[in-house]
Amino acid sequence: MGFMIPAVMKKKLRPSFGTLRFMVVLIAAVVPAFFASHGNAQCLNPSPELVFYRGGIIPDVIPSVPCEFQQLKIYYPDVEPFLFPVSFNESLFQKQTWAAPHVEVFGDGEFPFTGCYTLLMVDPDFPSPTNRSICEVILWMVTNIPWDLSIFSEITTANVVLPYIPLTIIAGRHRYTLLLYEQTNCSFYPPAPGRILFCLEAFVSLYGLIGPVAGIYFGATAG
Repeated sequence: MGFMIPAVMKKKLRPSFGTLRFMVVLIAAVVPAFFASHGNAQCLNPSPELVFYRGGIIPDVIPSVPCEFQQLKIYYPDVEPFLFPVSFNESLFQKQTWAAPHVEVFGDGEFPFTGCYTLLMVDPDFPSPTNRSICEVILWMVTNIPWDLSIFSEITTANVVLPYIPLTIIAGRHRYTLLLYEQTNCSFYPPAPGRILFCLEAFVSLYGLIGPVAGIYFGATAG
């Protein structure tokens, strides 16, 4: 049986012209202000930065992302079906992340990928999201990745500074974050840093890396 709204109530529910005009003015004022404070107001498509902002990656890990920022596609062998990549903010169990993922650059082709790149994967929530006393933890570091080589887990010419090692999750949902940076040259051989108390922004600044130009994050729990 349907639910009928009396005609008198329908008339009262209709917003007046003045109300509609006020709403339009309010939206026109609030939306640009939101993008100015939480995203790049110059970007035609600020959705990648908004995803990182909503997940707290901005500002916990990085301060912002450029307009040309692309999404990384990652495939874990133990995530079924393997043909489909992990989505932004998707939740995986720890056991599904034991093996190194396949990683590909995925985007609209607007970013001119040239030169060489560095892949950094960090966990900003160790030992737990409510006690981030020793974060960030660096899980994976690969440098000198050629621009035309999209599957990083099969590379032979790149430099693996730190091999992929997943953490033993103690509590909570950890935001595993992968970020790709452009190098100023193709001969980047930094010394291996300590796994814990790693500061991604300091590392990027120290070595003059550009970006991030691509990335993704997802959640991992003990399961």
